[in-house]
Amino acid sequence: MDNEGTPTVRKAWYAGTWYAAEPDVLRSTIDAAIQAAQAVGSQQDTRGPIGLAVLPHAGLAYSARGLGHLVCNAPKIIRRVVILSPSHNIVLPDDTLSFGTFSGYDTPLGRLSAFRTGLETHGPDATNAIQREHAVEMVLPFLAYLQLRQAEPIAVSMALVSHVTDASHAKRLAASLVKVLGADTLERGETLVVASSDFTHYGHRFGHAPFGAHVDAGVAAKVREADLKLATELANGELGPVFLTQRMGHSTVCGIAAASIVSALGVRLEQSGRVADYYTSLDVLGTKATEFVAYCTILWR
Repeated sequence: MDNEGTPTVRKAWYAGTWYAAEPDVLRSTIDAAIQAAQAVGSQQDTRGPIGLAVLPHAGLAYSARGLGHLVCNAPKIIRRVVILSPSHNIVLPDDTLSFGTFSGYDTPLGRLSAFRTGLETHGPDATNAIQREHAVEMVLPFLAYLQLRQAEPIAVSMALVSHVTDASHAKRLAASLVKVLGADTLERGETLVVASSDFTHYGHRFGHAPFGAHVDAGVAAKVREADLKLATELANGELGPVFLTQRMGHSTVCGIAAASIVSALGVRLEQSGRVADYYTSLDVLGTKATEFVAYCTILWR
């Protein structure tokens, strides 16, 4: 928001640092991400295009492959996209979606328009936090890429969610989105809902090293097993086990609140989810490290 409270265009805050600001270089990054996603089996499913997704949000050097699945599986025409994201900068009220009030979203590949859901009640605090939030931004160049491909505008709305306390609240928030967005447009894939989430952050820097401080193949395998169990539960809409796991142990899956809402949406819309990809920063860097972050893509049809 500007000083007079007028809605503003969200700047491409991380262009030039977390990903390339030059359009040609960014397009090359996205093209390579699509090829990487296809190499691990991402392709249009006979059941139709996706309607919901959980996507990673690290810098594109790490998250691009996971985001590439969006392009590989997107509907032919996307009208609107709602991005649900964790809040890394401020703590927001539990069980609440805090929407921003932007008039558009800049990317190096062009501007995306904005739309209002009718749930925008939190004013400049949410809008200012969204401007600084990296977790909402990494998917925007991919949406701009799709906008150029379909030659029709894509409108975006963004909301932050800090914490969802249990399955009933995830279902309530999912129901509120269906009410304002319309079940028909969600079912046709004209409106996508995306949860932005990286998975386990492992190492002392993250305060999470349950399998030991020395990172090796055995530790990575144990993290993978736990992450894929959680991802499969989300894909299947098994929110009871998801929230039980969150209560029982220390989780560093940063977007679990947003992912739980999308999982509840999948159940409500009778969409089938699957884990499309999983890898870690160790796979990207190809080196030994004392810490790593995991990235997972989940798609619903």
